[in-house]
Order: sequence, then structure tokens, then C-alpha cells
Amino acid sequence: MRIIKLIIMSLVAVAFFSCEPTYTKTYSWAYPVAGDWMVKAYVNGAEVGGPYEIKSYNSAFGKDSIWIDDYATTSSNGNFWSFKVKTAVNMGTKTFSTVGSKNAITNYGINIVVSNGKIIGNDSITMDVVFADDATTTYKLAGHREVSYEEYTQQ
Repeated sequence: MRIIKLIIMSLVAVAFFSCEPTYTKTYSWAYPVAGDWMVKAYVNGAEVGGPYEIKSYNSAFGKDSIWIDDYATTSSNGNFWSFKVKTAVNMGTKTFSTVGSKNAITNYGINIVVSNGKIIGNDSITMDVVFADDATTTYKLAGHREVSYEEYTQQ
């Protein structure tokens, strides 16, 4: 009788522990282009500021664009320039750009041009940015992912 009890308790324990849910990470279609980045700003090859935090993430409107965002909520509290701009993305080449999008920051609706945007490997980012209120200067933002793509995608 004791052996039968032991077998039943073992089966119950196995059934209980085998019923634990397994979680699978799901990723946005925009990875590896999407992420949190630490960048520096350059003009004509000379560093002019940074590091700055920016993020890139998918648009809710489809799989053809992403947002580039420096965490600003108004025209006066930006991390770099107070900008949030939607850009076209090519996931095959991990590139993004816009010929001129209106800044989505409240009360700061300037046009912004993003060109030569590219994810290098999975963990580096670079882009050229021109702001309408400083149209004669092209800023190169370049840097790395805050959490590496491989670290983020570990299960």
C-alpha cells in the first residue's frame, strides 16, 4: 500500500510540475532596427555632444516605418534636439530615412530630414539628421544599442 501511495504522489508531483507554463519571448517585427541607443553627435567628423539616449520603435501604422525619438515631450526638454520623427524603413537592408517629416513634438513642428540611417550588425546605429531650424548643419548621430541584440533575444 505504501508503494502505491508513493507512486501516486510521484505521478501527481510530475503532473503538477510539468503543467508550469512556458513563456516564449515575442519580438516586434521591427527588430533589430528597433531598440534603445546611446549615441554621440558629430558635425564634419568632430564630436559636438553626447552621449544621448534615443530610441527607435515600430509604427502602429504598418511595417514600412519606424519612429526615431529622443525622449522629449516638449520643445524644451529634449535629450538631443527634442525630436520624434517617423521614417521609412527597409528591414532587408536595416536602413531608414525620410526626405522631410514633421517633428511630432508638441509646439515644435519643424521639418526633419533623416538620411543614411543604418543598423550595422545588430548593435550599432548611424544616421545623418538635418533640422529645419538649423538647416545648414548636418548632424551625424552614431552609437550602440543599450542592451545588445543577442542579450535581449536570449530566452
